[in-house]
Amino acid sequence: MTALEIAQQLVRLPSVNPLHDPNSAGEGAVVDWLENWGQSHELQTLREPALPGRDNISFTISNGDGPHLLLNGHTDTVSVAGMCIEPFSGEVRDGRLWGRGSTDMKGPLACMLAALLELRARKDWRGTVTVGCVVDEETEFRGIVKLIEDHQPWDFAVVGEPTELRVVRGCKGCLRTIVRVRGRAAHSSDPAQGRNAIVGMAPVLEAVQAFFDTEIGKFTREGFSPCTGSVGLIEGGTAVNIVPDTCAATFDIRTVPEQDTAATLAALEKFVRERVGNRDGYELIFDPPYHDSPNFETSADHPLVQAACALHDQPEADTVAFGCDGSKLAAAGIPTIILGPGDIAQAHTKDEFIALTDLEAGTIAYIDLARALLPM
Repeated sequence: MTALEIAQQLVRLPSVNPLHDPNSAGEGAVVDWLENWGQSHELQTLREPALPGRDNISFTISNGDGPHLLLNGHTDTVSVAGMCIEPFSGEVRDGRLWGRGSTDMKGPLACMLAALLELRARKDWRGTVTVGCVVDEETEFRGIVKLIEDHQPWDFAVVGEPTELRVVRGCKGCLRTIVRVRGRAAHSSDPAQGRNAIVGMAPVLEAVQAFFDTEIGKFTREGFSPCTGSVGLIEGGTAVNIVPDTCAATFDIRTVPEQDTAATLAALEKFVRERVGNRDGYELIFDPPYHDSPNFETSADHPLVQAACALHDQPEADTVAFGCDGSKLAAAGIPTIILGPGDIAQAHTKDEFIALTDLEAGTIAYIDLARALLPM
């Protein structure tokens, strides 16, 4: 099967991460199809539970003794809310495959699987190649963590996030936390008896944004864009006729290698408290972070980086601001790069697509990289 044929099948099967849509059944239909696909092609197929009702699946081929290369992709997608195309049509039009996950990352995953079939038919390499298809990349990365726990470390790992086939040797981390304002509830007919937590949050948000605008960028790392932060969610109130006594805002901070996240959060809290001050009837609470995904950086001199850059005539490997499974692999001591067809700008969009030429180029790129890393 070609990468396009595989990608079409994957896109046509909904696999929205349940944390993006509680009504979603998760990745099960995709994993079922992949299991049947692997067995029909007589591949070594291993399906393993990662979360309740959500399984990782991997496919392995070997050609004698040699290094072990992991090609990593994920089977979940973000929500389809707001899409202006049919999200699961798998339509081919205007030289593109359309649908949710076509770029992020069922298209790149399909290229890895097509490359695996091609490599099995060749004898000009030596070692082992595994394509690991994991769940939960779009939220908590629990699929890749379980895959690492279940298996011995690989010699190399390539994560197929869309990079336009640019070699990426590092990505930022992701730190998420919540700040809360507590006030006092009252009947909306006599609001002076309460302390409106939503109103109380307003100066807090102004102070947080000031910190993001003027201070957070001081956390830097050569080769990476500076640390950034944004306010992503705000929640407060229970009914329009009740003065709200609670309000919560959630922040997303993208960290650089060697950044002290505890010091970052301490600096944020100190800055906000000094700006806002003590206000009668209000309590300001900073929660511990509920999500702290690591960043990673593979040395520019590592043979994996050098081999990939040489194949793509790329003088220097890039770094990116988005997070992915790669940081968990690198944290386990596995040399890791990100390399995938498609453009990250198309990921999560209302009209997601991947070019057919990208699917062809991606398949060739994975074949060539495997042969370079696993020579005879």
